[in-house]
Amino acid sequence: MAKLTVHQNGIVSEVETGAGEILLHALRNSGFDVYSPCGGNGTCGKCKILIKGEGIVTSCIYIVNDSIELVLPDKGEAKVLVAQHAHTIQLPLMPGPSADLSVYPHGVAIDLGTTSLVFYLANLITGTVVETRAILNPQAKYGADVISRIQFTATHNDGIHILQSEILDAINRELFHLIQFAGITENEIIKLAIAGNTTMLHLLLGVNPLSLALAPFKAQFLEEQVCQGRELKLNCLPEAEIKILPSISAYVGADIVAGLASIAPSDTYRNYLFMDIGTNGELALVTDNRIWCCSTAAGPAFEGARISCGMGAVEGAISAYGDEGYYVIGHEKPAGLCGSGLIDLVAWLCVKGRIDPEGLLKNDFVIAPASESGTGQDISLNQSDVREVQLAKSAIASGIKILLKQSGLTFDQVDTLFLAGGFGNYINIDSAVRIGLIPAQMKDRIISLGNTSGTGALAALKSTRFDEPMKSVISKSILVELATDEDFAMEFAMNMMF
Repeated sequence: MAKLTVHQNGIVSEVETGAGEILLHALRNSGFDVYSPCGGNGTCGKCKILIKGEGIVTSCIYIVNDSIELVLPDKGEAKVLVAQHAHTIQLPLMPGPSADLSVYPHGVAIDLGTTSLVFYLANLITGTVVETRAILNPQAKYGADVISRIQFTATHNDGIHILQSEILDAINRELFHLIQFAGITENEIIKLAIAGNTTMLHLLLGVNPLSLALAPFKAQFLEEQVCQGRELKLNCLPEAEIKILPSISAYVGADIVAGLASIAPSDTYRNYLFMDIGTNGELALVTDNRIWCCSTAAGPAFEGARISCGMGAVEGAISAYGDEGYYVIGHEKPAGLCGSGLIDLVAWLCVKGRIDPEGLLKNDFVIAPASESGTGQDISLNQSDVREVQLAKSAIASGIKILLKQSGLTFDQVDTLFLAGGFGNYINIDSAVRIGLIPAQMKDRIISLGNTSGTGALAALKSTRFDEPMKSVISKSILVELATDEDFAMEFAMNMMF
């Protein structure tokens, strides 16, 4: 027998199951409700379970051999998984000619984020998502945002090589783990599909990104790039296809192209807003014939950077806060505060009058004392943290207003707001509206889709048909330069208020 220690919604349960049992079946037989829209066939990848010490696995194909400790998605995360399945484009499994390079072909989709990297291992015979893993981007030590990293490459003779090596080494470590986990060899990894912002893709390929930071802000490449595994010295088949997805501009990258292309067409949302709230704060206003898009200088606050006790949305991060206290991802001792927890906390302090409308926090606020934390130090919020939130939320709110103005639409004419980005799994909509991050006019029309960049990368991995919606997104896109809009400065100043 194997023991399952199950965390769900703050409750810990222990159940037993037979060794060799499929995890999804074991959980359901023990009374746990696990979402699996494909019926447990392994094709949708939505029955995700966090196993401590291993990562996120697809429970319908995971075999329980030993006792494990696991965390089931809470209600908010489960809602996002349902939305992802309902609103994600469905395509036939057509990985392309690279699938012929192995009799047991596998591929890896990668969301190459500024703050974090997410990996999806897929069996390219069945379409099964075998495992999902997320790690922090090791380049962060050289700068929290893309501008800092570009500056690093410009001021260090070997800067580009250093940052490229950091990211390739991280990818290789994760490829090794995925290979070991799946019980395959590196020669069975025959395709990688990678989405990310334009700067991250330049750094991945060792291309000088300096032109991205200097007017007129031109990229060295925007088109899809294809190379082989041997060229990047990756832990995969040397002839493996490495597919770098296309971008729109210097600051509207392949992560946004992939995300927009991954949303299934529908008559219920002909006009919609798309918000990817990450380090760059990319926005798009989508209609049948046009896509107005922009990038806002939001900074990395909502990904935990530049926040005194900030961290990414990984185990140990406080991801929610309210009258009842805090919630920690993975039910560990708190180690820091991620973006969704930061939004909750600032909103709560505003409601309680601890932060005034101009953003003044009279005293530092201790979220978790040293005696409760996993770091042995107080986890707190200070005035500088609040200012970072003000800057980030104002940049995003102002960008939305400018897109509406450019398109000639009003909020009443926008059917849906799709909230993308990793922290969309945890964000409390009421809190986001309270601080002014999300327009109150859209409160009842918001759908969280989580990591759409990863969803798009996975679609590109599994089907060459995904090229068509990506090309459509690019052809319809109109880049809006916020810095040159005469109303942006006034909007930014007005949206600083809470």
